[in-house]
This record gives sequence, structure tokens and C-alpha cells, in this order.
Amino acid sequence: MKKAALFVSLALAVSTLSVSYAADPAFPKADAGKKVTLEVWSWVPGLDKTVAAFTQAYPDISIKVVNLGGGPNTYTKLQTALKAGSGAPDVAQIEYGFLPSFADSGGLVDLSKYGANDYRKYFVPWTWGQVSPDGKAVYAIPQDTGPFAMVYRADVLSKYGLAVPKTWDQYAKAASAVTAKSSGKVKLGNFYATFAPWFMALAWADGGQFFKRDGDGWVQTLNNPSAKKVLNYWYGLVKKGDVSTIGAFSADYWNATGAGTVASNFEAAWGPGGYAGSMKDKSAGLWRAAPLPQWTAGGVVKSGNWGGSSNIVTTQSKNPKEATLFALWLNLSSSAIGANWVNGGLFPASSAGLTLPVLHDKTKNPSKFFGGQDIGTVYAEASRGVNVNFQWAPWFPFANDNYNKQIDLMLKGKLTPDQALDAWQAETLAEAKKEGYTVK
Repeated sequence: MKKAALFVSLALAVSTLSVSYAADPAFPKADAGKKVTLEVWSWVPGLDKTVAAFTQAYPDISIKVVNLGGGPNTYTKLQTALKAGSGAPDVAQIEYGFLPSFADSGGLVDLSKYGANDYRKYFVPWTWGQVSPDGKAVYAIPQDTGPFAMVYRADVLSKYGLAVPKTWDQYAKAASAVTAKSSGKVKLGNFYATFAPWFMALAWADGGQFFKRDGDGWVQTLNNPSAKKVLNYWYGLVKKGDVSTIGAFSADYWNATGAGTVASNFEAAWGPGGYAGSMKDKSAGLWRAAPLPQWTAGGVVKSGNWGGSSNIVTTQSKNPKEATLFALWLNLSSSAIGANWVNGGLFPASSAGLTLPVLHDKTKNPSKFFGGQDIGTVYAEASRGVNVNFQWAPWFPFANDNYNKQIDLMLKGKLTPDQALDAWQAETLAEAKKEGYTVK
């Protein structure tokens, strides 16, 4: 088995909404008079505005924010820098699903050396399990989570006389109705063909498990029954022309959603902030959020999780103590949590952060963009419906890329959904074994 194989068990149980918000915790002391500049790689919108409060509190520490774009762009450059031994930042944003591979590389500082474990109690318990699986070493500071819900254009559904779908069967029927009534000009939804975590979150909501720790080894089932159910469902919608396949986060996607030619999607809790930031006034006030459609009507609403991030400190940092301080402040300071929600829609990983009034302030984005709806409550409810036993494997980056290959072949008609998932399983399994992992 590969040495130091780090795994993450996602125990998402945000039941902490009853906790009252308290004052910020006492952060570590900065060395008086020591002038420091920290380079931070992050794709969070408006982070440069958020950190202004940090530099006021710690005037000797300057923060240089570098936005390289969404996760994959950042990861590629970060991996290159870590392998080269130079060029890495002090702090970087990494999604939970990708954290094991970076920790396995040996390029991350164990933050327990700088007192990180003293702050464990301030975070939602499952998030600490993401960054410290053995309860000792700490590879990152939790930043946000991504429980799944449905976002939709209320005006478009009203125009076509449609109720908000509560089941996947209702969603398919509504999609067909929109296509027919708009003569194909409007699509109810969009299939994200190049983001495995988006697809996995939908299968996750049905109980799908893709990776599981098994003693000293692993079991991988990328072609599990839930995955096959979900992919066949979406492929059917794509073939009928009832949903589009526009690239996620692209200009084409924002133009379509802003114009109302794509009327809904399934987004993590951080998604609405992206809608507000990317579309600004275009379609502002027309969007709403609702629970994820269910496979069976009635009962407890089940959901999945897409993304959620953490902040790591690289071994190339010359100021790891100050970098740890910044990562803690960024994710536990009420000022930072509030700003990251308003500017970037980040759903906090801290227990107290979940009760910050700003998360439920209908006059501020992203709730303002969503017609003044308290979307923080919608996503808090979604988080309670997420399966707590989900795990990520260290070779997930390969799985993520290989997914794109198989789905592209499927959309081109060269593979059926089942064949695409079987190929994803086989090729990823071979790669994991090649990398030295004990996996079946």
C-alpha cells in the first residue's frame, strides 16, 4: 500500500444551527515587529476585500491574493510548484476531495505544530475529519461545505405553468414540457459533463459510495448502482434534448442562465454566490432555491455534497506560523465568514459561523440575488440530508480527469452510460494500483 495514504470520511452532520454565535476565538499571537508577506492562492470571489480586515488586525502581515481560477487550474500549478520545490504559495485553497492527494505528496505543513488542534472545537465535527483523519496531524483548516439543492428561475417556471419539481420524475416531465412549450429554445436544466463531483453529489444523494477504506486497502466502485441510475437518467434527458450540456462556469453558461434559456440547475451551497457574482444584475431577483428532487416522494429529503474547501500551508512557506494564523482567522473570524458568504457564497465550516445573522440576511447577496429568499436556511436543511459515510481516495484527481474522458465518449454516442461508468471504474482502478495503492 502507498505510504501515508490519507483518506477522508465525509461525516456531514450540520446539526449545529442551534448553537448561538459567540465572539471570535482567541487567535495565535503574531510576532511583534516581524514584517511578513503571505501569498494566498484562492478562487473565492472578493477575497481581497475580505482580507482587508485581517491586515487591519495584523498590520505587520501583508496578504497577496492570487486567483488562478477554479480548482483544476489552481491544482495543476500547485502540483507543479510542489514537485519543483519552488514557486508554491504560503496558503492555498484545496477542495476536500483533492486534499488526500496533496497530503500524500508531502508538500503540506502539519499545522498541529502551530496549535491548529486547539481550534478543532470551533468547527463542525465532520469538517475536521476531512483535514485531520487520524485526529493528530492537521493538513488544512476547513473553509466551507457544499450541500446540494436546486436553484431555478421562478419566472420561467411561472411562464410555463410549472410547479417546482419535488421528485426526479416530476423534473423530467417539467423538462419535457419546457422544451415543448418553448419550441426547444429553453432548457429546464443543464448537465455538467466535466465535473465529476457534481455528478457524484447526485449519486451520493441516492446513497452512492465511490471509495471506501477497507483495512489497509480500499474498495472502489465508481460504477455503483446509484451512479448508474443517475447517469442513465441524465443521459435520457440529454438525448431527448430536454437539458443542455453547456460547460460549467463558462461565459456561455452565465449568458444562458441570465437570459433564462437554462432555467434551473443543482448547485452546492457555494453556488448561489457564484450566480450573484457572475451574473450581477442580469436576472437578479428571479432565482430561487429549493430542496433537491427525490427519487421517491415523501419522507426525509436526501442530498449530496459538492466540494467544500480547506486552506493548506505549503512546506515552501517561509512563514508557516503566520500562514496558519491567517488560515485560522479566515475561517473562524466573524468578519471573514460574513464577507466570504456575501462576496463568494461560501457556506461556513465553523459551528458558530452557521448562525451568523448575515447568512440569513435577505438584503445581502446571495439571498438578495435570489429574490430575498433566505437560502441559508434551504442549504442548512440540505446539509442534514447528506450521507455522513462518504469517503474520498488519494487518487481522486485521476478519477476526476478520467470521468471527463468517459462522459465525452458517452455524449458522442460511443459509449452507453453503463459502459462509460464501467470504463471509468476499470481505468481508474488500474491507475490506483499503478500508483501503489492496495485497492479492489
